[in-house]
Amino acid sequence: MEKKHNYKLVVAYIGTRYSGWQRQKNAVGIQQIIEDLLQKLFQEKITLIGSGRTDAGVHAINQVANFKTFSYREPSTIYSYLNAELPRDISVKSVEEVDLSFNARFSAKGKTYLYRIYTKPDPFLYGRGWFFDKKLDIVKMLEGIEVLKKYKDLSALAKEGNYQKKEVDLREIKLYYDGKILDIEITASHFLRNLVRRIVGHLVAIGRGSLTIEEFESIIQSKNPSKGKFLAPPEGLYLKEVYY
Repeated sequence: MEKKHNYKLVVAYIGTRYSGWQRQKNAVGIQQIIEDLLQKLFQEKITLIGSGRTDAGVHAINQVANFKTFSYREPSTIYSYLNAELPRDISVKSVEEVDLSFNARFSAKGKTYLYRIYTKPDPFLYGRGWFFDKKLDIVKMLEGIEVLKKYKDLSALAKEGNYQKKEVDLREIKLYYDGKILDIEITASHFLRNLVRRIVGHLVAIGRGSLTIEEFESIIQSKNPSKGKFLAPPEGLYLKEVYY
């Protein structure tokens, strides 16, 4: 018998205490926590499909997930139940029933990630951003962004792996700096593993003078993941938006 109902969730979480989105054998992932609660509610095995993985320590403002089930519950009932039972560092922002063809991962048309760096001490940003108190040349970092925009094969800036689609359509890269918080927003068709953290790591290296624009371009052109040298820490990364 086919499952008759498909529910779409939008989830926000602080990833500090978790091993990432994905269910794992020897650690706690966010997927597992939500799945276990849904299984209690529906009294059947639930498989939650996320729009993509986030690594340990990474946060989400709008992670999207879906699950299919044999039985019906009002979306408002699911919403209230999950938010009553979830730990306070995870919340469900919305629940809706969607067409059975919807798949949070494969239906996605693009994503935006935000990476946050703070350059002055602030305990309220601890674990929610990368504290980097060395002087950064923002103009040089913007030059690095312009170099990035010229390329689609960014495999040198990703974790090594077998990717079906190595070419990434970088749709927009924005940089905002108010003198304390430096936000880098990247929107693309899809993302290779560690791509955002490696892009940010290399841009920061350019900004602090330990990597030249020419060296950065040479790394990208190599298409070799072992040439990528810099990886920003996970606590500054947020999955901001998924587009369908």
